[in-house]
Amino acid sequence: MPLDIGGAAGPVDESECIAAARAGDADAFRRLVDLYRDRVYNFLLRMVKHHEEAEDLAQEVFVRVWRHLGDYDMRWAFRTWLFCIARNLALNALRTPRAVILSIETGFEDGHEPLQIADSAATPSQQALSREQRRRLAEAVEAMPPRLAMLFTLFYQEEMSIAEIAQVTGMTAGAVKVALYRIRETLKERFRGEA
Repeated sequence: MPLDIGGAAGPVDESECIAAARAGDADAFRRLVDLYRDRVYNFLLRMVKHHEEAEDLAQEVFVRVWRHLGDYDMRWAFRTWLFCIARNLALNALRTPRAVILSIETGFEDGHEPLQIADSAATPSQQALSREQRRRLAEAVEAMPPRLAMLFTLFYQEEMSIAEIAQVTGMTAGAVKVALYRIRETLKERFRGEA
């Protein structure tokens, strides 16, 4: 499937871009980074809850992708492999005292809204309501344990299938479904109480 990721050549097929990057084409790799950078950053921010830590981890994700692109198994979706790397780095970071302290002390930094729910065709009052809903949802996701926040991001933001999430997380498909059900019920209860 062609992806419009810029450049003079126009739309680029992701698999062609990956193949070129595997052959050492730095421009092709930059296009992959441009395509996934914000998504990886938002995913990591959901987990570590500190923007500088998420930025550092995102950079490390792409360093590892570049180093290990030759090991990438083309049977997996590239984004699944990419998010496995991001997940592992985030979980490692959360095991260190620095990441835990930062996430407890700071939460999300001002100005960062990782959720992109707004409808550009909405009226100003609808946009204001959407911003408020995004803020409330971001707070609710921030309050979740990192594992649930990760699942929320993969399913609702990255729109990964249950099978893809199971690959990324190492969970069974059934466990993913149960956790997503818990997330939905928690969010419903929270927003029902605030309505």
